[in-house]
Amino acid sequence: MPPNPLDILKKGLAKLTASVGTRWDALKAKLAKREPISTSDKLWLDNEANMVDEERVLEALESASDYEQGILKLEDTGKAIMRKLRELADQGFKKYDNY
Repeated sequence: MPPNPLDILKKGLAKLTASVGTRWDALKAKLAKREPISTSDKLWLDNEANMVDEERVLEALESASDYEQGILKLEDTGKAIMRKLRELADQGFKKYDNY
């Protein structure tokens, strides 16, 4: 039986989330201590480490009455996110950690 398409996307999101882990944890610790972080770290947190759009796409697909109908309702950005998550699930992932 082929894997559930949503499970594949969730696997891709899990890999993406894991790939930012070490750096994200270090920055979170700095922020908790009210220590400053660099502008590049702020940009990284707002972009590569921000998984809001990916989570939004998964939630939209999960709440759709039918997976295929959910895809049809996605904008181009959402479909691009789906492709990215599928590729991550299938091929592995790029490490974003710099620590």
